[in-house]
Amino acid sequence: MPLVVLLLIAAGPVAAAGPDLPPPPADGRERLVSVVPADAAADLDRLFATLAAARSRAEAAGIEADIRRRWAASGSATADLLLSWTAKAVAAGNAAGALDILDELTVRLPAFAEAYYRRGTLHLLAGRLSPAIGDFQTVLRIEPRHFLAMKELASVLEDLDQHERALAVLRRLQAVDPHFDGLDDAIEAIVAGSHGRDI
Repeated sequence: MPLVVLLLIAAGPVAAAGPDLPPPPADGRERLVSVVPADAAADLDRLFATLAAARSRAEAAGIEADIRRRWAASGSATADLLLSWTAKAVAAGNAAGALDILDELTVRLPAFAEAYYRRGTLHLLAGRLSPAIGDFQTVLRIEPRHFLAMKELASVLEDLDQHERALAVLRRLQAVDPHFDGLDDAIEAIVAGSHGRDI
């Protein structure tokens, strides 16, 4: 394994970001499409159809877990190893090292949605809202049914008082995964607070 990758894991903790971050640059990612093989794509389609028809939260949770396992499989053994290292780096308190690895993954596999999702969550935890939004939006360009990215994006939009956009994202999530954990409460909170706002 290249020494540079090992050094990335040894990097120090991530620094706090300032509040005035510019929006992510236009880099052509809006043209990204998933590179999931046809047979795996068909399997995902079947799982999503089952998820939409789930009758309970417990049933949906099991299907979500199956989908998430498939999302974490890039088709490259090296990339999958790097992705596993990011979880270990975060668990060890080394968010900066995890971010460096995820940056490398998005370069190696620019249509690997899971790398963008995990990077977006780290940006969000560090308070870097602009790059977090950019990563979640990229995830949804690659995989429009990514229920986790939709929930995170809606939460950020709510924090930014973009209630109408947040509600639109949650409605999309509702169509994909009606029993997503906390979804009904999140929608109800926006609708209940919409009095006096244009929703």
